[in-house]
Amino acid sequence: MLSAQNLLKELPVAFPVELELGGTKYQIQSMLRFLAGRRIVLHASNDSGEFVLKIFAAQGKGQQEYQRELKAHQHCSQADIAVAPILQHADDQQGISFIVYAFLPKAVTLNAFSEETFPLTALFDLFGRCHQNQCYQQDPHLDNFVFSNNTLYLLDLASVVCPKKPLKMATCLNNLARLMAQFPLEQQEWLLNGLPAYFAARNMVLDPIFEQQLLGKIKKARDYRQTHYLKKQFRSCTMTLYRKSLMFEAAWRGNLSTALAEQPLTVLNQAMQDGISLKKGNSATVVKGELAGQPVVIKRYNMKTPWHFLRRCLRKSRANMSWYNANLLEFLGIATPQPLGFVEQRFFGLRQKAYFICEHIAGRSLADLSDSEIQQPEMLQQISELFEKLHLHRIYHGDLKASNLLVDEQQKIWLIDLDAMQQITKTGFKRLHKKDQQRFLRNWPVGETRHLLTKAIKA
Repeated sequence: MLSAQNLLKELPVAFPVELELGGTKYQIQSMLRFLAGRRIVLHASNDSGEFVLKIFAAQGKGQQEYQRELKAHQHCSQADIAVAPILQHADDQQGISFIVYAFLPKAVTLNAFSEETFPLTALFDLFGRCHQNQCYQQDPHLDNFVFSNNTLYLLDLASVVCPKKPLKMATCLNNLARLMAQFPLEQQEWLLNGLPAYFAARNMVLDPIFEQQLLGKIKKARDYRQTHYLKKQFRSCTMTLYRKSLMFEAAWRGNLSTALAEQPLTVLNQAMQDGISLKKGNSATVVKGELAGQPVVIKRYNMKTPWHFLRRCLRKSRANMSWYNANLLEFLGIATPQPLGFVEQRFFGLRQKAYFICEHIAGRSLADLSDSEIQQPEMLQQISELFEKLHLHRIYHGDLKASNLLVDEQQKIWLIDLDAMQQITKTGFKRLHKKDQQRFLRNWPVGETRHLLTKAIKA
């Protein structure tokens, strides 16, 4: 039987496992959240029913979070803000503190809802009532709210701030902006439709001045969130393992850790040797291979000549840029094969060969589709939406030919070959977007298909 102290330090190999906590035995079904050495959240059960266990280290930040959790739960309960009932809690028992929550039946996080079914009014009403009652969720990602029995509940109460004085309007708008930045930019108009419910919950009328202030804060919150997310791809965290030395720099997803942990360059070269060649070129070699039991695409960027090495060795590698850009597209909701990792070979810090790894998508390039396939309304709509998103997020691909758009077996379009891509934050995007449009259209001769595509991308 596991101890709570050991569980805080290291996750078990597999669930379920048994755990005794506060004199009660539980069957741990799964891990919900984990911050090593600080706190862990577990889905548990026993003969009495189902529970959520939150276990905290009884010192440092873990203990601070335990105290904040209890304080926020009491505050929200008194303010009639829906939180899961606490069944038991204990402070500092053999190095840990814990809270046992009732398990909310059929609870669904807000991330699971589509736009059509999303409880937008309930979310803004909840935020309004929180702000009116002097509290706010400072980490308002959508997994911190669950819908159960037609009620929206607040989670992660250690992140709920409960100041003694009424909240300033600037604080409230900043908190709203952080919430709205969790949603894709293209949903912003839809989100603004929920604002009246927020102000109604506060017995206020929506003020156009506040709305304008909020729009500026949303942009800042989006920029911060994107920057923070992309920085996480170049440091070790829950989703990414990062390594850097004089001989190599690498980052990869956790599902590749077993395969790449020891000798990543050796493993990648062997996978390429065993794989199926997709492209052979002087500057890049592309292979479909297998890593950790899953099909992947490995793109190796080569150094063609000593002069090429001198030009590239001090710059970010194209594998590094592909990793960054693929994560950016994924963050923005633009379909690209899932980035799985990159590895740079180095010689005392000087970059040599570099590898980019992504998931393999079975399909054909857009260049291989017939005119009749491209002219299908669903295909034209997808192409139109892709160019709209690239324009909205100021993305310049740099080589937007038809062969860099992959169409899978379900006819979904994926954007590939991202090493020249840029997000243009300064002037000049309009000209570069026009270049992308022109490069795309050059794949087809003058005729019906090109005419329809021109209309679709609004060139």
